[in-house]
Amino acid sequence: MRIKANLIFTFIAAVAGFAGTASSKFFEYSLYQKNGPIITNSLTRVSMTQSNLPEIEVTKLDDVKRGSVGLLPPTVTGFPTSLWRESQADDLVALLRKLGSPSSPAVQKLLFQMLLAEAEAPLATDSAEEFLSERISILIEAGAIDPAIALLERASPLPPKRVPKLFEASLLGSQYEPACKQVLDLGANYQNDAGRIYCHAIEGDWLTASLIYNTSKALNSTETSTLLLLGEFLEIEEPSEQFVPLKYPDLSPLDFRLYETLGYHIFRKNLSNAFIFGDLSGDNGWYAQLIAAERLAENGVIDANRFLGIFTAHDPPSSDGIWERVRAIQHLDKALSHSNSIKEIELALKNAWQLFQYSSNSSIFAEVFTPRLLDIELTPSAEIIAIKIGMLSSSFDVIISNSVAINTLEPIVFAFTNQEAQFVRPKTILEKTLLDAFYRPRVPSYARLQLADGKLGEVILNALIQLESGIAGDMQDLLESISTLRHVGLERVSQRTALWLILSET
Repeated sequence: MRIKANLIFTFIAAVAGFAGTASSKFFEYSLYQKNGPIITNSLTRVSMTQSNLPEIEVTKLDDVKRGSVGLLPPTVTGFPTSLWRESQADDLVALLRKLGSPSSPAVQKLLFQMLLAEAEAPLATDSAEEFLSERISILIEAGAIDPAIALLERASPLPPKRVPKLFEASLLGSQYEPACKQVLDLGANYQNDAGRIYCHAIEGDWLTASLIYNTSKALNSTETSTLLLLGEFLEIEEPSEQFVPLKYPDLSPLDFRLYETLGYHIFRKNLSNAFIFGDLSGDNGWYAQLIAAERLAENGVIDANRFLGIFTAHDPPSSDGIWERVRAIQHLDKALSHSNSIKEIELALKNAWQLFQYSSNSSIFAEVFTPRLLDIELTPSAEIIAIKIGMLSSSFDVIISNSVAINTLEPIVFAFTNQEAQFVRPKTILEKTLLDAFYRPRVPSYARLQLADGKLGEVILNALIQLESGIAGDMQDLLESISTLRHVGLERVSQRTALWLILSET
């Protein structure tokens, strides 16, 4: 239980930490007026008369509680509690599915904050649970199993149709006990026979497990491959190598847990992030733990401290592949901690950055080392590298005023944080589009109308979908998405994304 609590706290701290603190210009995503309607999370006294009193709506209390569940309060996220309130749940679910996994590290953090935010439930024809279910599904798919389970627990008591999601999530982390109590409490009302068979077995009721197994086999109510695995698990069937999964996209959490328990080898490379989360524990060896750390860091699931801790846990046995990156990080970590030679630090920094500069983990590398690079004496050459690294981190606004940065970085870099640099001459269409988004913004009319209707969350999700299209090359979508994000007060997200786009090109 202590391990579980620590993991959840680490993830939430990473996401909440990205929002900044009260001493850093309020919150990273604090909302303010920007050429449009005021969006705020402060309470305003409104005089109500009989003519403008809203109609009373009747909603089940359980639906309100579950639909509003979150882990991060408005004081942390900066979002108002009305973030989702005026939108239809079906519309939000469709937008989340269309968005997928964001490319920009800053947007990844923003999306996690939105998914974990405490906010009033959206409108729905049946209940507010479908939107909560989709939020949890996205977290699970990204490999953020800890907060997904925390949200499910916060939403307790769960309705029967949500128990399978809790059960599947609990199977994906080696530090969790399978949520079998909830499964068995439903009895025959739990629709998945395979889950009931497994839970009866691990609870020690092998007789009931065998009876359900034989019934399911006779009725053909369970997938054949899963039934064969359960037969081997119950020692009813003989083990066979034919059960190793070939269709990885169709692998279920229960199949995954059964294969692991029975000792079959599963190629992690073919699995989604949800299935490699358990490797973070180190139970499957350091190599699997390193692979999981790199992949989950790409999606912003683990924070910089945990990433560094995993990479410095042991001595690498080789210098090829991932071990080259491990060795480089360890050398830089040791040089920054113990070396008195600025030349040694420079060499370690150059070597490590050469490996990470163009990788999908360049941003988390920047988060790991920027604070230490800012507080140490460096050679002029190493300081230039440190400046470029720091511009990819959340400390970019500290670095931007550095004299070395002013003399080293391209002028376009300063245009996103300093209005005096707005007249810089753009060299590419990307630079021109980003400059326009900051100084000649174009917010779509539909976004303004939705904001007037109070659909803040919907506007942000639409902008993030546009941003993905913009990153892929549609400059009009890039212009409108950055403009919209800035219009609703997400200035730092816009700045970090712009810097990420520019610096990724160089």
